[in-house]
Amino acid sequence: MFCEKAMELIRELHRAPEGQLPAFNVRCLKDYGEFEVDDGTSVLLKKNSQHFLPRWKCEQLIRQGVLEHILS
Repeated sequence: MFCEKAMELIRELHRAPEGQLPAFNVRCLKDYGEFEVDDGTSVLLKKNSQHFLPRWKCEQLIRQGVLEHILS
């Protein structure tokens, strides 16, 4: 299962338009609070909320179990 998710993430990275950082659809697995994104705005990460976030901003939270990547 982990390998399948990792391969899907790699495929998504290669589909990103040139010059644009890839972003993920993610679901929040637990209440986390305010999370600042690139443009300085904040997103409230609350359990079961869904967001479209830049990959590099949410990778750590995915590893910590706060977010999960939603595969399309």
